[in-house]
Amino acid sequence: MEDSILLEILKEMQKKYQCIVEIERITREVGECISRNDQTSVQMLLGMRQDEMDKVDAFDKNIRCLISFLSPEEATQTENWVKGQDNWKPNGKIAGMLIEKGKSIQQILKRTIEIDKHISTRVAGTHSFYK
Repeated sequence: MEDSILLEILKEMQKKYQCIVEIERITREVGECISRNDQTSVQMLLGMRQDEMDKVDAFDKNIRCLISFLSPEEATQTENWVKGQDNWKPNGKIAGMLIEKGKSIQQILKRTIEIDKHISTRVAGTHSFYK
């Protein structure tokens, strides 16, 4: 497998990771602002969070583009690594790093969704997106 392509995917994943960490931070701030009933800050933070989400979408697109240069079997393997799944055993250091970064991203996403679920349920009650 092309280590140069895997390295580029890893770079994109690192950028995605940084954005997702920022999304988690902003989501926590949204909850704090809602507790203070600070609607202006909530609106500003939601816009900032959307900007970060848009960046994540761009990084995902770049990752998919890079994966498209691999053979079908390598692409499937790499897609699983990017998702943090190690059911395809890594065959090198970079592959192992992809799996670890993918797992980290999944953990942060899970935490962020839980925070968002709590906020949404508190604000919208039975009309929450998560109900």
